[in-house]
Amino acid sequence: MTNYDVLLEKMREAGMDYRWSRMFVKKLSDDEKAFPVSGEEAAFALKHGFYPGRVTLYGLTEENVHDYLPDYNYFMLHPLNNHFLKWLDKTTLKYVLNSGGCESTMPEYYAYVENDGSFTYLMDAPKHIAKDRDYLMNLLKYKGILAMKPNSGTSGGLGFIKLELRGEELWENNKPIDMARFEEIRDSMRNYIITEYAHQHHDLAAIWPDSECTLRVIMVKDPKKDLYTPATWSCSVSYARFGTSVNGGASNLSSGGVGVGFDFETGLYNDFAIRYKRYCPDGEWRLDRHPDTNFVFAGAGLPNWAYVRDKIRDICAHVSSLDYLGLDIIITEDGMKLCEINSHPAMDYEQIMCGPTMKKPKIKAFFENKGLFNHDAEVLYRAYMESQE
Repeated sequence: MTNYDVLLEKMREAGMDYRWSRMFVKKLSDDEKAFPVSGEEAAFALKHGFYPGRVTLYGLTEENVHDYLPDYNYFMLHPLNNHFLKWLDKTTLKYVLNSGGCESTMPEYYAYVENDGSFTYLMDAPKHIAKDRDYLMNLLKYKGILAMKPNSGTSGGLGFIKLELRGEELWENNKPIDMARFEEIRDSMRNYIITEYAHQHHDLAAIWPDSECTLRVIMVKDPKKDLYTPATWSCSVSYARFGTSVNGGASNLSSGGVGVGFDFETGLYNDFAIRYKRYCPDGEWRLDRHPDTNFVFAGAGLPNWAYVRDKIRDICAHVSSLDYLGLDIIITEDGMKLCEINSHPAMDYEQIMCGPTMKKPKIKAFFENKGLFNHDAEVLYRAYMESQE
């Protein structure tokens, strides 16, 4: 049995980022519960830098173990971006992408709620709405629906809020609320941004209508041979996330959503999708269709993809001082909206949906250039063994 507190201490002693070490250990714990393996299989995985259950998830063998990005080494690389990381703060990103052909990729930004609860009104705040205690309600009456999200972290546990006015009824994340709850949200938000709500394309709503499909596209900057040439970028991971009836219909995989990989050049879906095993009562985490609507992914693809793909390339060129971008995108009827850019996104089930990362030459070159193999996976194995009770 693993003592995760001991393992956490040992990961920090190994030099893993303080905050990320907690996430690393939590994900290892989840892995052990989802994919129990033998002691021999666990040792094999750990000695190569992987969580034990990757033997089952990836089908790890001596022949293919070097095709996959190892968990320990990936976490040890944090942070992958340089000091321009501050650009990825959600509010700052709005200003950063307000030029260079990227202006249309960001939703309208109406207000920022400061740490003391005061409102700072942003560039897209409607001028005719009085800036007073009733601002949020009056903005909601004008727009009908709003997106409200932490600028960073979880900001007190409220998380993402979809706030709607349906006739005279208030709704929070597709559930009716009363005025007392509305006032609680308004008065407890801290470090929050209030923005336009981006509606997904109708083709995506046909697959799952109760929450927006979000794309995750991870782009890496290719190592340069000539220091003076413009930066070029390659796609490491590209997949779409759809909500399900599990846990209120959220699209993120950690809440029970379904993910399906797609080809970055064409936008065509892969033949299968996945969901986290803990949300699969029959243990079958590979799916050929949406579990609620029965939409079959094989042969179908994303709407507006050529336009979205080109905008992703515009964004990469515009923020090319960064090296590693996990873009979250909603495809709309006439284009796209960027929800956020993650600086060090997950890379586990992604390698099932989108193929082994290290088999892609440009992606392998990126991680090798970042020093992926400067970290000895034997450190993880020893720390794990010393954490057993």
